[in-house]
Amino acid sequence: MSNTKIRIKIGLVEVEIDTPVESLERIMDSMPSLLDRVSSALASLPSTNTTNSTAETPVVEPPEISVEKGDTLSDIILKIFKTPWGRSERRLSDVKKVLEYYGLPYPKQSVAVTLLRLAQHGKLRRFKGEDNEFVYTASMEMLNDYDTGVL
Repeated sequence: MSNTKIRIKIGLVEVEIDTPVESLERIMDSMPSLLDRVSSALASLPSTNTTNSTAETPVVEPPEISVEKGDTLSDIILKIFKTPWGRSERRLSDVKKVLEYYGLPYPKQSVAVTLLRLAQHGKLRRFKGEDNEFVYTASMEMLNDYDTGVL
C-alpha cells in the first residue's frame, strides 16, 4: 500500500496530509470541513487595529512557523516564541489562539503547564502582567539567538 502526501497552503495556514491512496477520496471529501475549522480559528483572532477591552495583547499577525510531524507541544511553543511575535508579552490565551490558528486545539491546562515548564527551564520568561495574569516572552537567550541569526 503506497501513501500519498498532499500539502495545501492558504495564507499562513498549511495542512499536510499523508495517507494511503485508498483513503484519499474520503479525506478530500472532509476538506471543506477542515477549511471551515481553520476559518473559524482565524475569525477568533483579534484584528490588527483594535485593542481588546480586557487589555489583552492583540495578536498582530500570527507567527509563521512550520509544524513538523513529530513536534511536541513544547517544540511548537518554542517555535512560536522564536519568531518576532515572541518578543511581546503574550498571555496563555494568546498562545492558545495561535495554536488553534494552526489547527492544534490543545487543552488550556496542557498549554499552561507547558508554558510553566518552559519558563522553569529558562526557555521563556514568565512574569505577572498589569492585571496580575501571567504573561510570557522569549528568554534573553532565545532573543540573542534570534538577533544573531542562530535559529
